[in-house]
Amino acid sequence: MKAIIALFVLFSLTLGLQQVKAQSGRSYQEWLEENRAGGKKTAAKAPAKSKAKPTKAEATAAAEPAPEAATVLAPPNGTFRGTLACKDCQGIQTELTLNGDSKGSFTMKQVYMGKPADKSVVNSSGKWFLAKGNKQNPDAVVLQLIPTAGDIDPMYFLQVSDTEVKLLTKTQDEIGSSKNHSLKKL
Repeated sequence: MKAIIALFVLFSLTLGLQQVKAQSGRSYQEWLEENRAGGKKTAAKAPAKSKAKPTKAEATAAAEPAPEAATVLAPPNGTFRGTLACKDCQGIQTELTLNGDSKGSFTMKQVYMGKPADKSVVNSSGKWFLAKGNKQNPDAVVLQLIPTAGDIDPMYFLQVSDTEVKLLTKTQDEIGSSKNHSLKKL
């Protein structure tokens, strides 16, 4: 049984890493390093400028302000807490602890309010990864939780800031609801 679980976890991790590459074409680490360098990739030396008068399109392009570099967020770590919306209960009190260790481990406790005591608490743990981009925003930082213990499916959160993460759907889409889907750092 442990071998089957280990194979499942390995398969899930491999699939998650492939998904990261498929969405962005590069790893989060590559994206992070590029943005820390000011959003500029190393380029070949530009050819010498000619003394010819620039075209109207070149003059317009030169007059436009340069795009701002994407905001670089620190990788999340610490404890995040909040009450998430629930379809069939009063809410899910959630406490997510992301360990900044080299293993990238997490623990999560979810309490389903209004459910019978024997079915109200779910504890889980596993690994967490960061991915770049989702359907709505190619620069989004997506936190992926891959469980290795507990009774949950993989979960995805959008890193809104260094102190907030927001629950995403199973397909990593943002949830179009006015109800709370955010966890705030303690």
